[in-house]
Amino acid sequence: MGWRADVYLSRLYPFLTRSAWQKRMDGGKVLINHQEVKSNYKLKFRDVVHYYHPESVEPDVDRAIKVIWQQGSVMAVYKPGNLPMHENGAYRKNTFANILAEEVGQEWSAIHRLDRETSGIVLCGATNEVRQRMAGDFEAKRIHKEYLLIVAGIPNEEQWKVNAPLGDLVDSKIRIKKWVVTDGLPAETDFVVEGMRIDLEKPMTLLRAFPRTGRTNQIRIHAAYSGHWIIGDKLYHPNEDVFLDYWESQKTTEFCIEQTRFHRCCLHAAAIDFLHPETGERCYIESPMAQDMQNLWEGVGR
Repeated sequence: MGWRADVYLSRLYPFLTRSAWQKRMDGGKVLINHQEVKSNYKLKFRDVVHYYHPESVEPDVDRAIKVIWQQGSVMAVYKPGNLPMHENGAYRKNTFANILAEEVGQEWSAIHRLDRETSGIVLCGATNEVRQRMAGDFEAKRIHKEYLLIVAGIPNEEQWKVNAPLGDLVDSKIRIKKWVVTDGLPAETDFVVEGMRIDLEKPMTLLRAFPRTGRTNQIRIHAAYSGHWIIGDKLYHPNEDVFLDYWESQKTTEFCIEQTRFHRCCLHAAAIDFLHPETGERCYIESPMAQDMQNLWEGVGR
């Protein structure tokens, strides 16, 4: 083949960067033909690669989900800001899906998702029919969501709209990063200022966001694109080294917190508006801003 082993692994298994694979190879955790090799080893035909990755204890999560509303086969559940939705990577049992089944009931499943660090409302359904109908409503944009977010800086306007398509960002050190691109998928978000902390050395603003489309990371990207990245957001912080440090460490480091000013992305799913699939009744559910975000907002500068 002729490829360097670190290049091959980083392209085939991009959950680790090339430098992270180099560290693992140089540390003897990657074997080729049952032998330790350095990261500059060039692969040959019929080489067999083994990666030593023993089972480890799952990272701690905030398990404090809470039912905040239920009507028939539809339920609104509060998700904390340090809890992945589904099994992924190091998370197997410490997930929203698993905790929901254990504490609320095996019949309940989430109808949509939030990022691991996003807190707030998750709609859940108890039957396949309800979940399918509401998934269709999400797809057809008949369900409307509102978010609260704390961002860096002070906007020039009280409210504004971002109508900018999203797609893969080519010119970036981060392969998974998306951004505003000319040939991307349509994406539209409205922002409204809820409050400002201009008394701080590093001012912050509390925004309410109304996503009109549902693209991946849409609010986070559109906020950063507006010049106001979300406090705690490692992926869309202006300094890409922040996310690379997080990715290679597989945890939120002191460097991440120093740069982003918080331990998680300050994004909260605050409200949702929908028609109940069984009764046809219009439902509007609200969730107060997560306590850690509230503490940050009220305590900063004291």
